[in-house]
Amino acid sequence: MPSVDSLLPKPAVHVDPSVMAECEGVVDIPHRFIPSDEAARLHAEDRRRFGACRRLNHAKGATIKALAR
Repeated sequence: MPSVDSLLPKPAVHVDPSVMAECEGVVDIPHRFIPSDEAARLHAEDRRRFGACRRLNHAKGATIKALAR
């Protein structure tokens, strides 16, 4: 005999689309001399992307763990 839980409809699973996004990737460095102010800007952008990617991957892991319960 089936259990009561198997007869109930499963709740709809919602995963925020932002969690499914891909990371932006590293900043492209031009093949030319780069002045220090431009290098600093490119480095700052690269660090911003890295931090965003780490937070995104953490959110993906948390989502997977919540859905696996």
